[in-house]
Amino acid sequence: MNRVTPQTPLDEVLSLFERDGYVLMENALTRAQVAELSRAYDEQLALHPPKDGALRVEVPRILERDRHFEQLMDHPPVFRVAHAVLGYDIELASSGELDHKLARTPAYITWHSDFQWMTNVACPRPNFWVRCTYFIGDVTPDGGPFTLLPGSHRWDYPCPQDEPGQGPRHIDGQIGITGPAGSCLINNTEIWHTNSPNHSDQPRRLIMLLYKHAWMKQWQEGYQTTPEFAARQTDPLRRQLCGLYTWHQEADRFPAQDWPLNSR
Repeated sequence: MNRVTPQTPLDEVLSLFERDGYVLMENALTRAQVAELSRAYDEQLALHPPKDGALRVEVPRILERDRHFEQLMDHPPVFRVAHAVLGYDIELASSGELDHKLARTPAYITWHSDFQWMTNVACPRPNFWVRCTYFIGDVTPDGGPFTLLPGSHRWDYPCPQDEPGQGPRHIDGQIGITGPAGSCLINNTEIWHTNSPNHSDQPRRLIMLLYKHAWMKQWQEGYQTTPEFAARQTDPLRRQLCGLYTWHQEADRFPAQDWPLNSR
C-alpha cells in the first residue's frame, strides 16, 4: 500500500499517485484534530440517525455544518497534494459528505469509476476529480474499507460491471485501504473502486471531499456548496474553492497560484 505522511516529499507522493492512482497519508490529522472532528461527527449522527434497514448514513454538505469540518477544505498536508495534481484552478466539486457505514452491513455499491457514464470520452480518461477521504476512526480490514485496483486509472478500457444483486466481485490485485484515525486516502476517481462489507462490530467513520477544475460543474442534487456558505468565506483561496472566481476571465489571478506547495 502507498503509505505516505505529511513529511513525504511532494514529488514522491505525486509519483505514487500518478503510477497507482492513490496514496494513503497517515497522520494527515493530529490527534487533537481527530478528537475535535469526532465530536462534531457524533453531533451530526445525532441529528441524522440511520433509518430502519439502512446500510449507511450519508450527510451531504458536511463542510457547511460545523467549523471543524470547514477547516478541511484547505487542510495543508492534504490540500497541497490535490492542488499539485489538479493545478491552480482547483475548486471544490461538492461541499463534502459524512459517510458512516454501519456495523455488520453488506457492501452498498459495486465496482466502478466515477466518470464511467462519460462513454464518449475514451479511456484512460483525464483526472477530472481528486477525492480526499479522512478517517475519523480506525479503518480495519473487516470494517468495510474503501477498496480499489491500483493502476486501473491508466487502463484503456472501462471498469466492467458487476452482476446485478451480486455485490462487488473479487478482482486480483485489489486492496482494501486500511489505516488509523487521522489518515487520509487521496485518489484519482478514475481508479476502479468499490465498497466492501463491514463485518466488524464498529461503524466505519469517514469524511469525504472532492476537488475539481474550475471549468467543471459541481456535483449537484444537494451536494454542491450553497451561495450562503460561499458568501461567508473571506479568505481568497477559500472563496476560489467555493467557485467565486470566473475561470475564463480570471485565470491569471487565481489565489491558489500563490499557495505554496510546500505548505504544511
